[in-house]
Amino acid sequence: MPLDYEIRDGNLRWIRNPFTGVISYVVDVRAKSFAFTLGARETADSPEAPARIMDAEEIQLACAACPFCPGNEERSPPEIMRMEPGEVDGSDGSPGQSDAPWVIRAFNNLFPRVPEELTGGRNESYVVVEDPRHFLDRPRSHHDLLFTGALSERHFLKLLGADAAITRQSLRNPAVRSVVVRKNQGRESGASQPHVHQQIIGAPVALPAIAAESAAQRENPGLWHDLAALMEELGLMIERRDGAISYASPIGAFPRSYDIVMPEFCGLIGELDDEQLAAFASLLHRVLRVLGPLPLDYEIHQGDGLPLHAHVNARLYPYSNVAGTLNLPNTLLENVAAIRRMLSRR
Repeated sequence: MPLDYEIRDGNLRWIRNPFTGVISYVVDVRAKSFAFTLGARETADSPEAPARIMDAEEIQLACAACPFCPGNEERSPPEIMRMEPGEVDGSDGSPGQSDAPWVIRAFNNLFPRVPEELTGGRNESYVVVEDPRHFLDRPRSHHDLLFTGALSERHFLKLLGADAAITRQSLRNPAVRSVVVRKNQGRESGASQPHVHQQIIGAPVALPAIAAESAAQRENPGLWHDLAALMEELGLMIERRDGAISYASPIGAFPRSYDIVMPEFCGLIGELDDEQLAAFASLLHRVLRVLGPLPLDYEIHQGDGLPLHAHVNARLYPYSNVAGTLNLPNTLLENVAAIRRMLSRR
């Protein structure tokens, strides 16, 4: 099915998601009050406690209770991978990082997303701890957590390199046919642990979202190129680099969604050469830096003839999918322009 949308007076009015069928309508919500729906988040992010720095004992107690912090490695399943400080050039040298014996580590998830008996009796759900630091430097409260966008670009590139290695390992299991990289940041996104981490999940069949994308790709082989051309026409393109593009997506799962796509590369993340991986990692990392500590999720989709791509969903703004429709703010173009300005300064 070709892209289905309508532009009036030079502005996008609606667009149908070619994978799910959901229609996004562009509406003016600037006068709408979100005070009630955002109240809980604002209370959590802006505690009324005096502005002070957490003392060392508070930080130590929080880290002692966290299974992902250094010194608590025995609380997780056996480690399958680690990167040590000398392997991650470009780390920012923060005290919490330099004191730890590792920078990135991975192990099987205690709670498999897919039952082991469906993947040949092996647990193909993995957790990748992105950094040993639990908090940002000089935290004022338990909400001042390290977030993915705070990692250096070089560090994030190494993180995606670990994802690529685990993807290859999972696919060596003949019972695994599909692998997705999934990140949840913040309680609103469903993250079950505060420490910065992501998941990798192997499944016995193509995961439903990837299967839907693959079906649409087979029906319309030029779909992803058409999407890129439309994003350029609408002014939603953010950046291009060495075969990778990023844009604000009007067909995302949430009102603030972004895609990072390699239109010419139909393969797995573990098949990228160093230059391709660096380009993909850089554009994804730059979007995550702009979003900062906001609640978000992202998924890296790969396989079955698809261009390698990542969907990023910011969950700051309320989400309302009504009868297969979603509202997009008509300030989307202004937001993209602001993102481009911010990235150009960096």
